[in-house]
Amino acid sequence: MIRLCLWLAAVAVALVPPAARLPTAVVRDGASADYFTQSFGCAAEEAAKAEKRLRGRFFEGKTRAKADELCSWLQSALSLSDAELKKMVLEYPTLLSCTEKNLASTLDWLRSNLDLSKAELKKLVRANPRILGLSIEANMAPKVKWLQSRLDLSMAELRKVLLRKSQVFSYNVEANLAPAFDWLQSTLNLRDSELKKLVVRNPSMLGYTPEARLANLEWLQKTLDLSDSELRKTVLRAPMIITNSVEANMAPKLKWFQSRLDLSTSELSKLVQAAPTVMNLSVETNLAPKIDWFEQELGLSVSDVRAKILAMPICLTNSLTKRYQPRLEVCRVANVDPVVVLISTLTDEDFCKRVGVPLETLRAAQEDVS
Repeated sequence: MIRLCLWLAAVAVALVPPAARLPTAVVRDGASADYFTQSFGCAAEEAAKAEKRLRGRFFEGKTRAKADELCSWLQSALSLSDAELKKMVLEYPTLLSCTEKNLASTLDWLRSNLDLSKAELKKLVRANPRILGLSIEANMAPKVKWLQSRLDLSMAELRKVLLRKSQVFSYNVEANLAPAFDWLQSTLNLRDSELKKLVVRNPSMLGYTPEARLANLEWLQKTLDLSDSELRKTVLRAPMIITNSVEANMAPKLKWFQSRLDLSTSELSKLVQAAPTVMNLSVETNLAPKIDWFEQELGLSVSDVRAKILAMPICLTNSLTKRYQPRLEVCRVANVDPVVVLISTLTDEDFCKRVGVPLETLRAAQEDVS
């Protein structure tokens, strides 16, 4: 009977609207899930999951009114929608134990020290709400200083790295960042400038363990029979290779290339080395439609397309809608062999001179397909 009464009392508390509760009352321990459910409309499962992340810290000395006030302030400061605020709080519920003063100080520091626009600041914090719980003096300031010094980054480059991989703020310099840089530099025999280029273009690699990075590199080197220098050159031209999944991305893509273009291992290796960014392109939405278009719209046979691609692998990296389709329209107007569109070295100006039309004609065609 006593247990039944306690259960009914708990249900009654949960059903009382937040506005009807005493705003000065400290919410009982274990009520975080109730707060998430009523204030954010969370399902019971996600509310319980968020409460578990708190480990009892959320409502310690915090009133419900204060928590609501903090949420309203944060939403206004970052121009968050209700859905964006909810996602941030559920991902990092501990931020509700922060004070408005601390959050304001952190946001001001990020904005001024990284020269962020309001939109960039919002993007940074949304991507990694845990930033809001980090100490400026003990964590963020020395980490940013170290990162900028270690890689000789300009402010624009530093901002690019942190916006693309905001989790860097949560990494430890001694345990994560420094060993990652040393590993990359020694494994790929990189100069400082090359290491910088690699990190700026793909900062996500810093979140991977050395074992995962090494597994990708070893697989690619073995599969394509690359020398150390060829591997190094390939990775520098397409840094995403380090973080692309072997099973979900690279292996099936290489298999598709071999099947679609009837390539030997040697030919496949030469193709990837000549245009390594093809490894970042989707087969379904990019590569397959592009090769089909070469055959259908340019009137090339399967063997002709294969020969053209092997001669100019970079043609696979050009945009179908922004480059090939407008140029084909110009060729048709000028009654010129459409195969000229595959010459990758031609700028827009050179292409127009080649086919004998004004540049304005190509610009009009580009606007038609945009």
